[in-house]
Amino acid sequence: MTTPAAPTLDREKDKLYVTDAELIRRMGVPERQGRAMLQDLVKKPGFPRKEAYAGGRRYYPAVKAYFDKLNGLKSTG
Repeated sequence: MTTPAAPTLDREKDKLYVTDAELIRRMGVPERQGRAMLQDLVKKPGFPRKEAYAGGRRYYPAVKAYFDKLNGLKSTG
């Protein structure tokens, strides 16, 4: 996967619903590792599912909250 141009990344940063490719970029891991992680994560309870009404994208704030909890951060909300 190639890295999108800076203007594209800037437009993506505030999206609420993200594709798997966008999610992997936000996770900051190599694509191959990110795809493997997602294959495991979708089997775990609580990991946000893809929403059909959002074009098969995941709600990013829920994904971030999942990772925050997984890594021991407490919710601020």
